Amino acid sequence: MIVGKPVTRTPVFTTQVRGVVLNPWWEIPSSIAREGIASFVRRNPAAARARGYVFQNGRYRQMPGDNNALGRMKLVMPNPYSVYLHDTSSRDLFREDPRYFSHGCIRVDRALEFVGTLFANDGWDLARVDEEVATGRTQTFALSESLPLYVTYFTAEPDASASVRFLEDVYDRDPVTIAHPSTSDPTEVYGSPSLLVSSTFGEVAGDLTCRN
Repeated sequence: MIVGKPVTRTPVFTTQVRGVVLNPWWEIPSSIAREGIASFVRRNPAAARARGYVFQNGRYRQMPGDNNALGRMKLVMPNPYSVYLHDTSSRDLFREDPRYFSHGCIRVDRALEFVGTLFANDGWDLARVDEEVATGRTQTFALSESLPLYVTYFTAEPDASASVRFLEDVYDRDPVTIAHPSTSDPTEVYGSPSLLVSSTFGEVAGDLTCRN
């Protein structure tokens, strides 16, 4: 996976995966557009369009396709950070180590295989995913049963010798003090609250903004 750069950290949160968007549009956040996409579209709209960038209805967007920053899939997973698990057009970055390149989103290697696994209980396989992607249409598919997703941050993990391996604290989050769990309120970890999401699937699927 590829996660956020130290200056654009991937947050810690819990949510539910409700489905997937295939051939997604990228609704470009204004903060990212200001980094160069906006000026590129204004300066050379023909060249920008060739890479999928357009300005429509007062916002910058990127059309589905091989150049799209979200790749060919984005999970429907409501959260207040505009952070999603998605594919990428820059798959060569998966050969790098470490992989801190995003604006906060989590880029998934072999993303379409991942979708096939998520939808296995709904009768899907990779061939079905490839078939839907090949249409070129932006389509949203709901899981028959939502799946919990926990985005976490650890600087220590067990190794094969039953010892503990310590990892680089790239986000400078340790040491951290976590208050004693409350019996009534969700515990906040690293400043990211636990989420109790009640949005409808339609509302969530319609929100395609992603920090990439």
